[in-house]
Amino acid sequence: MISVDWKKLHKESTVACLHSHPTLKMSLFGEDMAGTRRRPLAKFFANSFWPFSSRTHFDKLDAGSLNIQLSTAYVPEEQWFLDLPLLRVLRWLTPSVRKFLKPDYFTATMGLFDLLEEQIDRFNAKHVSVISAGEYATLPWPSLIRVVKNAAELDAALISKSIAVIHSVEGAHSLQGPAWGKIVDSGTVITGEMRDEAIANLEKLHARGVAYLTIAHFYPNCCVKSPCFPYPEYGFKFLRKKGLLDKWDHTQGLTPLGEMIVTKMLELGMLIDITHLTPVARARVYEIVDHYGKDSCVISSHTGAYSINPDPYCLRDWEIKWMADHGCAIGVIFMNYWLSPTNTNLGLKYLIQTIEHMARVGGPEVVALGTDFDGFTDPPDEIKDMSELPRLTRELASLTSGVGERTFSDDDVSKILGGNALRVLRDGWVGPAA
Repeated sequence: MISVDWKKLHKESTVACLHSHPTLKMSLFGEDMAGTRRRPLAKFFANSFWPFSSRTHFDKLDAGSLNIQLSTAYVPEEQWFLDLPLLRVLRWLTPSVRKFLKPDYFTATMGLFDLLEEQIDRFNAKHVSVISAGEYATLPWPSLIRVVKNAAELDAALISKSIAVIHSVEGAHSLQGPAWGKIVDSGTVITGEMRDEAIANLEKLHARGVAYLTIAHFYPNCCVKSPCFPYPEYGFKFLRKKGLLDKWDHTQGLTPLGEMIVTKMLELGMLIDITHLTPVARARVYEIVDHYGKDSCVISSHTGAYSINPDPYCLRDWEIKWMADHGCAIGVIFMNYWLSPTNTNLGLKYLIQTIEHMARVGGPEVVALGTDFDGFTDPPDEIKDMSELPRLTRELASLTSGVGERTFSDDDVSKILGGNALRVLRDGWVGPAA
């Protein structure tokens, strides 16, 4: 009989999430991640897709024993509002949304970093004052939060038992400043000024401590001619349908500037996130990385397995093997639509099945977590926010491959929970000097 102290295993493991979106709810809805202002309907709709849900409050990070959070800044593309009429209404009715979206993409992205750091500073200041007053036991969370900008600062945060938050960016449209405008398509002619601005902005992101850039997102940008089709079925019904399905072409890859940006990221020591890229574009990234002989430099921060759910967004087995052979990491998304080929709310079984499959193909060293919490996603009802991450540990520790044999050892489970993400950050991320 197999007996595992899974609670101890979870507590003693380094737990990391490669992809979540606290700043999206902060910027669009004025959400307070310290949890001092609760939205009354959020709890009622916690087990469903609800735009105002908050799955990454600071107290939930600690309740789930999260040690490392890659906080992903995403500025919605202009085309998003054209395709979703309800969002256009939201933009014009809500002054905070208009203010957030008014600047160019790059300026708005930098503003998200400021917003997150301001909330963390306020939380930590309040936290320290409570500790100083001898009221430590009244706090629902015991950990300070540190924004870290390189691997050395990350290790220092872990030693001090702080929650390490690392900036990341989703969508290369965030490299587009005043020279670009907001609408880019596959026919856009890129001038020298536009090219130089995008490369300079990438260097500024690196200097700010951004660990990775997700090159693609929902729409064409300076680096990709087309991403994967982005909309799940529950969102499709809200879209303007006319001409919609002709906007995405999975035969398209990187733009010439996109290839330059990938090469520049290798030079700077930023992780390349291939999530949302078409299969053609992903293959080109692999070719570029092989050309330069690099390892531990690519992640897929939030995705699924094509063998479980055959969608171009998900990685095929040969890609999982390539990632494993190059010391990379794949963050398994906590979103039913990408995990499961069927419509389901209880998706934990597909999350486990995806992890098992990736580990079988590439070994347990390639698997990581990329929840995509607070990214307008619908996670499995069994793990609906960061506080419930221990449930995953319990399930992983209970899997058996035979009589009296566990599928994953304690060491394997710890790698999946965060050890693999930590290894890639240490080996592949060269942040700015302190």
